[in-house]
Amino acid sequence: MKTVDLKIKGMGCSHCEKRVADSLRKIGVLESTVSAKTGSARVTFDPAKISVDMLEKAVSDAGYQVIGVSEA
Repeated sequence: MKTVDLKIKGMGCSHCEKRVADSLRKIGVLESTVSAKTGSARVTFDPAKISVDMLEKAVSDAGYQVIGVSEA
């Protein structure tokens, strides 16, 4: 398993958090903690099945933009 922190632009409320978390769950993310307050998400996933690019696309599909990725 791998955990990364995503810096996300555009989130402002709990509805935003839910949209991002739901989109990540749809691609098979094992666990995510999304915070509109900090504009970030900590995501745990199986790197054999999911790439960072896939995480970024899931966030984009939810209507937001990943502006940074770092190892957690």
